Amino acid sequence: MATYKAHLAIFAALVVAGCASSIKELPVRTDYVRGTSFQEWKTFRFASDVGASSNHHPRYDEMTRQALLDELTSRGYTRIEDGTPDFRVTFELSFRGDSSQEMTPKMGSTDPSRREPAGSNPSGSLTIEMLDPGSSAVLWEGTISEFTINAIETQKGLQRAVWRVLAEFPPLTG
Repeated sequence: MATYKAHLAIFAALVVAGCASSIKELPVRTDYVRGTSFQEWKTFRFASDVGASSNHHPRYDEMTRQALLDELTSRGYTRIEDGTPDFRVTFELSFRGDSSQEMTPKMGSTDPSRREPAGSNPSGSLTIEMLDPGSSAVLWEGTISEFTINAIETQKGLQRAVWRVLAEFPPLTG
């Protein structure tokens, strides 16, 4: 029994290590408005509709929001609640086969808001947008697709996906 647990632990570690390297290797598609002064940006606020399009994954949305907050603040940006920020942040998180027929209620719940992707390693897509605070025009957008997260370290997987997308932000030229 101890040998089985040791093999299981080694397998889980290899899976996690494999996910970490694969996210780093996944391509990110970006687009931005030329002429935007990204280097002058210092403050941000989350858009009021963060994760609105993926509201059937509130747990994953909250983890993604926290990963965005952590990554942006570690890069020197300051989140503000009052006043006008330099940019607003929004994201959309979705999973392959994301439909009510392919989703399973969490812990036996029938509440649609408590549904989670079926399977232990769902394949996801994450789009992050930086918006003009006044007009809500998209000034920068980055998308990573086909990344996987595992049930054991879901938050770490989402943090890696956010990190990979934001590795392309801000663009080298504005």
